[in-house]
Amino acid sequence: MRVLVTGATGFLGSYVLPLLKRYEVVVFARRPVKTFDAIYGDLRSTKDVEKANADVVVNLAGVLKGDFKGVHVNAVKNLVSVIPRIVHVSALWASPDGNEYQRTKWMGEIEAMKAKSYLIVRPSAMFGVGDKFVNRILGIMRKSPVIPYFHGSISPVFAGDVARIVCESVEKVVDGAKAITSVCGPRDFTIREIFQLIADVFGMKKPFVRVPHPVLNLYAKMGGNIFLSMFEERACKRLETDIEDYLRRNIHEFKSPVS
Repeated sequence: MRVLVTGATGFLGSYVLPLLKRYEVVVFARRPVKTFDAIYGDLRSTKDVEKANADVVVNLAGVLKGDFKGVHVNAVKNLVSVIPRIVHVSALWASPDGNEYQRTKWMGEIEAMKAKSYLIVRPSAMFGVGDKFVNRILGIMRKSPVIPYFHGSISPVFAGDVARIVCESVEKVVDGAKAITSVCGPRDFTIREIFQLIADVFGMKKPFVRVPHPVLNLYAKMGGNIFLSMFEERACKRLETDIEDYLRRNIHEFKSPVS
């Protein structure tokens, strides 16, 4: 079976690809990927997607800034018009009423559900080596004289656990599955608690200052870090890896923040 993987060179892709070696894998990438055949092109182009000649697509493509509709909606539309079965990674906060990121993620799910079979995976904020969750929070903490936090809750999930769910979903869509699975970590945290945990693990001793939501929303609308406006508790399947245990065991991998 031939499986196309999009977003293969991204963070989640680094966890997913090693688990797909049992299949004939081709990746849609902007740079070479060792040990896998690659297609170079634009996901928003149906003609480029047709080059894959795949039976299943695992869609990991996503952006936190830039062409939200093009990547989250139009690309998915192209994929399912060519490839009949899709494992589509969305986001726990996908919503028709949210910000542009959330709305386009929700619209992408609508397109994915037009496939012959689909399994949509909605992860909470993902952590792991090379992530843009813990590393960005660390970057804020290191640069600021205080640690800003805001109202909200979150259940961070390990990217390796999400990758396992994604890869298990390939066989399910081959068998005709049509489902949505929301996944998160084993524990819920308020934003204050998760920032405190990260500060404790990395020895950050600074005062905490609460940021009002109106200020946060204005920051996001002006093009600020959009993931800051997406924290809220949602029902989800609990996966096993605990963020505190993971960070303490892998602290040496998080010394340099990701931009």
